[in-house]
Amino acid sequence: MKTDSKLYEIAFLLKDPEGEKDLVQIIAQHNGTIKVQQPAKAIRLAYPITKHTSAYFGFMHCDLPASAIESIDRTLKLNKNVIRFLIVIPPLIKASKTERKSDGRRLVKKVASTKSLLTNDVLEEKLAALENESK
Repeated sequence: MKTDSKLYEIAFLLKDPEGEKDLVQIIAQHNGTIKVQQPAKAIRLAYPITKHTSAYFGFMHCDLPASAIESIDRTLKLNKNVIRFLIVIPPLIKASKTERKSDGRRLVKKVASTKSLLTNDVLEEKLAALENESK
């Protein structure tokens, strides 16, 4: 990774899925590299945006120079195929061995702590100890 580049996430709503090629070209023109790309999927919008009731939503993680963000922002605003977009710095995720679902999302495993788990045997022992103390 270059010293002057950062990881950015670009989320976008497009009029048609071919517009994703334009985004890839724009990033390449600004010396960026795409690390992760989620293909655009058709979605129904909750409310009309510029008279569109459906769009194609996708996102990508890119290594980009910080100086290129303003230019990319301006270029995406002028692109007629882009309905909406958002450029953010994604939160750092610690690298760990986690299982992933088929669509790439992480599985969160909730494990009950054995310390807080009470069984009948444990309760019986505590009751017996309390009875012995009171005698």
